Amino acid sequence: MAPAASQASASIWKMDPIAYFAIGGFFLFFGLFFGVFFLGTLGQVDFLAWMCLPPTIVPGSIALAYGVVAWRREHALLAFADWAKSQRRIKMDLMAQRIGRTRFDAERLLGEAIDRKLVNGVIDRASDEFVNLDHAGQQLFAGKCPNCGGEFSVWYFPEERFKCPYCEFAVGDAT
Repeated sequence: MAPAASQASASIWKMDPIAYFAIGGFFLFFGLFFGVFFLGTLGQVDFLAWMCLPPTIVPGSIALAYGVVAWRREHALLAFADWAKSQRRIKMDLMAQRIGRTRFDAERLLGEAIDRKLVNGVIDRASDEFVNLDHAGQQLFAGKCPNCGGEFSVWYFPEERFKCPYCEFAVGDAT
């Protein structure tokens, strides 16, 4: 089954940046070829040259310009993915603050990095944190405070400490 028109048009804007450079170079090459070949000759061929130049030079320039934009977006996403891999677990608001973007932009970047399998992780909506699944096997679960017996559900890493929400006893590394 063929993709819907909206999906097909959306996939045009999701190509690899090198594809835009190749398409733009192809159009510009033929535009310059027509320009040199036809404009070099005098006579009634000038009309044909002016018919061939705009459909090649304009889309070629646009494709090259979009290739530069796509290349910059790709490198920004790769840099973000490398940074996100270094985080074992981080609150989403803190992530947005650290990368200097809005929370919406941070979630969009993270979602794209996860979809493209640049980062192996999930967003835990219960704790509002990004959890890197590469480090998930090292996590421990605390369900009860050793001091007051209060029940809570917290995943933590062995070297982390956190406070009991009831008695503020330090739970984690030493327990």
